[in-house]
Amino acid sequence: MQYQEYISLLEAFRLSLTAENDPNIVQIVEQINKTVANLKTGKYYAVALTSQLFDVVSLVENLMAFNDLKLNTFQSKVWNKLRDATYQRYTKDGNLLNFIPFP
Repeated sequence: MQYQEYISLLEAFRLSLTAENDPNIVQIVEQINKTVANLKTGKYYAVALTSQLFDVVSLVENLMAFNDLKLNTFQSKVWNKLRDATYQRYTKDGNLLNFIPFP
């Protein structure tokens, strides 16, 4: 997946949440805004990019698990794409890191 596609997924997920007036949603939107701003600087590559994406994924998963956050059907579709893309990137980065020889 290309760099811009991650930003597009984040922005689509943010847009799907904007109608909600829930403190948990506000927290997610703030994290997405921070992540998108960071990614648009172009300074995040490889593992740093994955880390930025994972900040959003972790927040949403924690709010879903511990604060009973519910997503509607459209939000869930966008969320699933974002989450799956992030985990695929995480797995890819992890596999690459395993091949780095350490002295």
